[in-house]
Amino acid sequence: MIASLLIWHRRDLRLADNELYSNAAKIYSLFVFDTADYTPRSTGISAGGDRGDDYVYNVNNGPHFTRRLLEAVHSLRNNLRDLGGDLIVRHGNPLEIIPSLAKELQVEEVAWSEVPGYYEWVQSEKLKQILMDGADEGYAHRRKICTSVTTTLMHPDDLPKDQPTWERLARPKEKRKKQKPAATASVAHEERYTTHTSFNSIVDISPPRFVGMPSIMGDFRRVARTVAPIRELSEPIHSQCIANDVSDINTDGIPTLEELTQPLLDSQHPILGLSKELIHKLVQSARALPREYNSNVEEIEHLQLKLFVRHHAATAERNLCDVSGSHSSKLSVPLALGTLSPRQIYRYVKSEQEQLGNTTTSPDGIAWIINHLEIRDYFLFESFLNGKAAYNLQGRRPTAHKPNVQREWLSLHDGQDAFTRWTSGKTNLPLVDAGMNELIATGYISNRIRQNIVSVLTKDLTIDWRLGAEWFQLALEDHDVAANYGNWQYFAGVGGDPKNRHFRTVSQAWRYDARGVFVRKWIDRLKDEDDIEVLLRPWAFRDEWAPIVPPESQLTWQDKERLESTGKVSS
Repeated sequence: MIASLLIWHRRDLRLADNELYSNAAKIYSLFVFDTADYTPRSTGISAGGDRGDDYVYNVNNGPHFTRRLLEAVHSLRNNLRDLGGDLIVRHGNPLEIIPSLAKELQVEEVAWSEVPGYYEWVQSEKLKQILMDGADEGYAHRRKICTSVTTTLMHPDDLPKDQPTWERLARPKEKRKKQKPAATASVAHEERYTTHTSFNSIVDISPPRFVGMPSIMGDFRRVARTVAPIRELSEPIHSQCIANDVSDINTDGIPTLEELTQPLLDSQHPILGLSKELIHKLVQSARALPREYNSNVEEIEHLQLKLFVRHHAATAERNLCDVSGSHSSKLSVPLALGTLSPRQIYRYVKSEQEQLGNTTTSPDGIAWIINHLEIRDYFLFESFLNGKAAYNLQGRRPTAHKPNVQREWLSLHDGQDAFTRWTSGKTNLPLVDAGMNELIATGYISNRIRQNIVSVLTKDLTIDWRLGAEWFQLALEDHDVAANYGNWQYFAGVGGDPKNRHFRTVSQAWRYDARGVFVRKWIDRLKDEDDIEVLLRPWAFRDEWAPIVPPESQLTWQDKERLESTGKVSS
């Protein structure tokens, strides 16, 4: 056991099942509000037009995500105080703050959890190098570095470590020719990465580590289930390990939502090319929502998990457009912030399945939760593998199923009007506009609505899918860069999966919002409308309601036939 440890919290804002807390006599906890996350920056996406140096701007952390982040940070601080310690809070550059604080505290080790995302990985690599270079002169010996991965269900060290193993386990019945081992890894990456040493304990998440990982989600899940047992939960934290002298340390206060979102409002660059009015509306929506700074977020979310799994998971109608009430697990926010770990969710679902096995109720009814955790892992590990290539317009990598097919995408310059209407909820496609209104107001939309919104931008409007991913990053309360960009690629048709997914929004509305509950709830102009046909196809009844795309493109062939023969989409 080491004498003293500094833990840098990132997307692991919890004490339970946090292995970083397992091996030190005196632990200091730190959270840094990185100034770069709230400062408008170039996304690297060209806006198009005549100027080649004109780029799209955005922020890393949008207002709804920041609102939930602040709740989690306050909760973590309160929980540490209950154990006799405190959370050190700083506002600035982690690469400057962490080495300086480690020197001030004279800790023996600095630890943090790796998180998906190329730029997050680069930041972590730079910090490792700063600490290993001995930037803090005057200390008797260099500090140990410990990194782990606490955001995934499966630990990366438990997954295959070479391409032949991945291929053999993914497709066990396929015959393969013997291949000479490649001289170098096949994944291109520009940054150097830190190697393991006997002194440091560093988990390898560099792109070469995951070479050979299947591009098809089903293949990945098959392999992962075969070779990667789910590790047990970490031991509970002992209060005597929490440093109790934090009050003597200069710590910044936790900033307010208003302070953190002000740079977004003050930006000299148009955010995603959108109007200041829309950005102001988004920010004000987040600021207007209730904030729970005195609640124990970990405890509340664990109770909500238990209630959902025990009473609602088996009967939840998860495909509905409106999943308010008990039709959604609402686990995306705690997973994005790390206030619950995937392993906590997995273990609880497994324990409930064992209980159900002794009753007349089938345990399979709640198995979908574990399936979704595996799907999430696929996107997170894909992010580790692909690095910067995850942001490529044409997708991450070619596959045998989907060779290098170059799709044509409209730039922001060429698709500005359509993109603005899409983000503003003014496409005149009721399901899409209702979803966008809900997103702006709350930071949340169901998976069904996300799929439809993505489909319209990528399949109907053919606008650069990355603009949509950046808008979701700005607007979602549960934003996770790997899940967000991975899902956008998946549904835009540039991911590893070869399927072409085009959602017909009118047909989707009829199937998953058959009474128009969701549309009436989020579109004021339709809130008093009782005729389901008007809710599905307002352009057929109102002159001012011309849709952004040909309306027939939003119907399946079966629904087109019904409309032609009966005059109705509904049946």
